[in-house]
Amino acid sequence: MPEKDFNDPVLTSVDHLERLLALLPSGLLDKKLVGQLSQIYPSWPTWPSPALSNLIGPPKVALKRFDLRWLHRFESTISLLNFFVKSLGGPSGGPSGHSLIVERAPLLGHRGWGETSAGGSCRLIKTLDTTLAVNLPRQEDISSVSAWLQIEAQENIWNVIQSYASNSSSQVLLERAELLGLAVSKVGEAKDMTIEVTHKSSIGAYSRQPKVVDLSSMWAGPLCSWFLMRSGAEVIKIESSKRPDRGRLNQTPFFQRLNKGKVITAFDFSSELGRRQLQKHIREADIIIESSRPRALDNMGISAEEEVDRGAIWCSITGYGRNLNPNRVGFGDDAAAAGCLLAEVNESLWFVGDASADPLTGATAAALTHGLWFAGSSGLIDISLAATSNIHTQGVIPKGIMW
Repeated sequence: MPEKDFNDPVLTSVDHLERLLALLPSGLLDKKLVGQLSQIYPSWPTWPSPALSNLIGPPKVALKRFDLRWLHRFESTISLLNFFVKSLGGPSGGPSGHSLIVERAPLLGHRGWGETSAGGSCRLIKTLDTTLAVNLPRQEDISSVSAWLQIEAQENIWNVIQSYASNSSSQVLLERAELLGLAVSKVGEAKDMTIEVTHKSSIGAYSRQPKVVDLSSMWAGPLCSWFLMRSGAEVIKIESSKRPDRGRLNQTPFFQRLNKGKVITAFDFSSELGRRQLQKHIREADIIIESSRPRALDNMGISAEEEVDRGAIWCSITGYGRNLNPNRVGFGDDAAAAGCLLAEVNESLWFVGDASADPLTGATAAALTHGLWFAGSSGLIDISLAATSNIHTQGVIPKGIMW
């Protein structure tokens, strides 16, 4: 048989949808419907797109061409998700993959700067043997750099990191970073990472709209629960009163965009009362979304496996995998680099979009969660930012060509 032409958006779409559907109960969609979903866009995204080109490359540098097959795959994810939303009683249409990729940057004033991420917290750093994505979005991360590099604190932290890394191996830096809870990845390291979905018992159709408990924060998890709410689910967003979602504290427009319409509450998870309240909400939920380390929930007497066994859908969103790397910290930009979602131009690597792994993962998690809901099946979804980036790039860094 001739090889598939993956430069064709429709063939790329069919292949991607088949991979996603293989994660869900068999027989969910027939081949005819897969074909229809793959041809939903009369005009697939093409380069250059002003909205996306503003988030790639250094200032005043324009690309003549950029490989958008990763975005075509993402549009396929969205077409599947929108099919499930409409089938479950939600509205037709909805945001495109392209709009999800670019929506946050203008709200927060972000702009891509080549080897520096749009948000400014992540940079591509060359080591002796490869390139790392070093992400320092929190003050505590910046404070940990001295311990990470085992040097005295200095003012120009990024120059110090690059100088130290150029004489160090990536593996040593990665191991130290993980011990300190720093979000550091090696470019392309997620090539073998996958999304895992474990199907359990058949729960049949819900007699009411499902109740969703969302324990996540920031972007990917709240985007997943936003899609569920759009399909008619009741969503309660639960935060720790001692570590609330930073977006809510700052009352950013983007936080409002993701969470308007959800019931938001906070408990003190360090107290016995707070833990009991959390346990009660989880045990009454049909769908649970979380982005915690499994050990943290275990310490509060909460087991994802037990909730799935009773008939719930549990969606675990992490940086690098609930089972594979449960204690590793990851955010959108470093995970995107791990999954090859960068631009390779003239032997240089640039960031693509603003924390692109987050919208890719949030929407993909929503598609898989909706798929289990649509199939009437409980299950455990282990989805990571790095693995989701990888399945959309197929482990190949997209290439760009300058004018």
